[in-house]
Amino acid sequence: MSERTCTLLAGIRVERGTRDDWLALSALHYRSHHAGAVTDIFRMTYGEVLPVRQRVGCGNPPRENRPDILVGVIVYSRSPLSLAARDRATGGRYRTGGMGRVATAGLINRELRIISRVVLAPNWRGLGLGSRLVAETMSAVGTPYVEALAAMGEMHPLFVRAGMAAYPQPPSAEGERLRAALEAAGLARADRRSAARLEESLRALDPARRRLAEREIVRWARSYLGAKNHRTNRPDRRRRLDLAARHLDSAPVYYLWRNENLCL
Repeated sequence: MSERTCTLLAGIRVERGTRDDWLALSALHYRSHHAGAVTDIFRMTYGEVLPVRQRVGCGNPPRENRPDILVGVIVYSRSPLSLAARDRATGGRYRTGGMGRVATAGLINRELRIISRVVLAPNWRGLGLGSRLVAETMSAVGTPYVEALAAMGEMHPLFVRAGMAAYPQPPSAEGERLRAALEAAGLARADRRSAARLEESLRALDPARRRLAEREIVRWARSYLGAKNHRTNRPDRRRRLDLAARHLDSAPVYYLWRNENLCL
């Protein structure tokens, strides 16, 4: 039996990327394109070039002149000044009330980065590459700690697989408000198991209750996508219903990774 193997994973490479790499895949991410105060971007590419003798029997055409394929991108940003989940996970080390906002901001900027976006091209999902992208880049940002938040962390534990510790969090106030509004309008959890089901359920309501439910869905969706201050994010109706069906009832999870080489 031949010892040669033919696998896509052998051609995967992780390296520093640029904003252009992020923009190339940003439309595939469910959140807005704005990723905060970005500090580091890394890209994952596929572009192995094998000698002809190693390609025999693999069924692959010559690749010498093909450009690398962009497989995925991870974006790191400066961590927010206030994050209740972080306070619970770190025992309040970064609470602004302890040392003042300016000193706390300096400490957070020195010690923390947050993973603000991880996205893979559709054809490359399901291979464990998301966890690999996280695991191979966290130490490169140069901070003692890296954190992340995931709305569906319990269902898709890629951060845990990358070596981060998970801290499940209580539902957000915005989510609680929308759930209460939908219940008041007469919609149960089963009525939002899919965007199509939610649309059907909304159309079956009387006008007053439908207006209540739709107004609260708009409010929640914009908050969920991160619209704040001067920035706006106005998802269309189809996207709003899809977001509500997919993410409203998911349990948020906070993640923290400790760089043992820097945390002495």
